[in-house]
Amino acid sequence: MHSLFSIFWIFLKLGLTSFGGPMAHLAYFQREFVDKRQWLTAPEYAELIALCNFLPGPASSQVGMALGYQQRGLAGSLAAFLGFTLPSAMLMLICASLMLTQLSPTVEAALHGLKLLAVVVVADAVLKMLKTTATDRFRQIFVLLVALLMLLLNGGMVQIGVLLVSGLMGYLFISPSVTQTLTQTNISTNKTSIHYGWLVLLGLVALPVLGWLMPELAWIDALFRVGATVMGGGHVVLPMLSAEAAIYDAMPQSYFLAGYSLAQAVPGPMFTLATYLGVILGGGIWGGLLATLLIFLPGWLLLISVLPIWSKLRTSTGLSCFVSGIHIGVVGLLMATLYRFVWQGTVTRVEDMAAVLAIWGVLVVLKQSVWVAILVAVIGGLLIAH
Repeated sequence: MHSLFSIFWIFLKLGLTSFGGPMAHLAYFQREFVDKRQWLTAPEYAELIALCNFLPGPASSQVGMALGYQQRGLAGSLAAFLGFTLPSAMLMLICASLMLTQLSPTVEAALHGLKLLAVVVVADAVLKMLKTTATDRFRQIFVLLVALLMLLLNGGMVQIGVLLVSGLMGYLFISPSVTQTLTQTNISTNKTSIHYGWLVLLGLVALPVLGWLMPELAWIDALFRVGATVMGGGHVVLPMLSAEAAIYDAMPQSYFLAGYSLAQAVPGPMFTLATYLGVILGGGIWGGLLATLLIFLPGWLLLISVLPIWSKLRTSTGLSCFVSGIHIGVVGLLMATLYRFVWQGTVTRVEDMAAVLAIWGVLVVLKQSVWVAILVAVIGGLLIAH
């Protein structure tokens, strides 16, 4: 067993170097904890990934929390979370603080370039998710229907309702093609920890009341609700947050999309977009830290509550089909967001389209790092402005 400081230090180093998004994070974790440190076997690690993909929340961060839990229980999971999240959160906090200063025309042009980068990032995510999720005609039609519905309707509760219906459709019409035999993990669990899940339900009931009584704090409810319901990876944070009027309508669109683009560039979890938003929404540094806690807390509580009963849940094919349906619905949701919140208002002229194609070529075709894509995007924004 490692000390709490050792767990924190290991994950801090990963938080400083894990660029590339959730899938890259999982690869870094496998190299560090399966291949190098041998904290668990490859099958055990695969099951942790399956568990965290089943739960709402930031899947790669939840895998890290579970690895910390394996070593030192609840305190270990928190040490892992703090280490992995701290670098990204601090960088996003600094970026947001700089955004609140008086912006020059040059900075505004650079922000437009970052908005164009967001178009490319979301479009690439949609295409990748289509390839892995919409694998037959039924799933493809399913995705299109969800996208059309979300273009006609909007709102956080509407999104949750659509995803629940997607899960029901998956349960009724999707047949699992392969029944996997999973290996029991060596994570010790507290059989009474299921009560942590009730805290999520309490937050979902109580925080909307806070937002109703104090509208200026409605963003607190919005961030917690997104953290408790988001499924499908870090990119899905964008449509979930953009549907929350308390967040999206409270700041210029350029600030929101610039924050999303910056979240791609920093190492560690993309959910630290919430850190940036907490500062922009008027909370300053403390608002950024509170926003970080709000969006990560539900995923941690759900992970801790489900670990004891995962051995039973994993054998349910019906539940597997329900979750598969939600993942298909998420693709349609992201597709609608690409058009409604990202493309519209950003790509409005030929020069914008040319810049999008250039960024696409650098990031997707040539597979350069996101930092190179940011440089191209900023240069493109400056050229368009002049």
